[in-house]
Amino acid sequence: MLGAHPDTGSEFINEMVVRWCAENSIDLSRSRPSHKNDNMHVEERNGHVIKKMIGYIMLNCREAVDALNNVYELSNPYRFHFIAVRRMIEKEKLSSRYRRKYEKKAMTPYQRILDHKDVPEVVKEKLRIIHAKLNHRLLQQEIARRISKLYDVQKRFGNPENPKQSR
Repeated sequence: MLGAHPDTGSEFINEMVVRWCAENSIDLSRSRPSHKNDNMHVEERNGHVIKKMIGYIMLNCREAVDALNNVYELSNPYRFHFIAVRRMIEKEKLSSRYRRKYEKKAMTPYQRILDHKDVPEVVKEKLRIIHAKLNHRLLQQEIARRISKLYDVQKRFGNPENPKQSR
């Protein structure tokens, strides 16, 4: 049986989600209230990736799901191929603070895979072909257009009186 472990927010645990999990044999558990580190990796990325890209708009209609998935369809390859990050290589606690050391050179996930010795050359060649077809500027423009459409869908179908109530 598969499992799902969202936090306790009503945006994750509602009748529709519980019913869907039951129908698909997914064991649903939830995080403990006031224990922010239960889902620390997910929560860390919510602010860093999703909220930074989409904003803090409340999406409360089913119609927004497809529009949001359309944004993700392009944002994932965009981030994978064009957004370089420096990974933390050391974290040391100094009294009440931390000292972090990061890699000197930022790399995209795409570059990391190409540099990794254990990744087969066949996989690397497939990624090179995909990368050659991508255009950084066009991806940015299309993502912006899709985010605008997402906002339009929420404005048209969402419930402004009760932002947590879904239709």
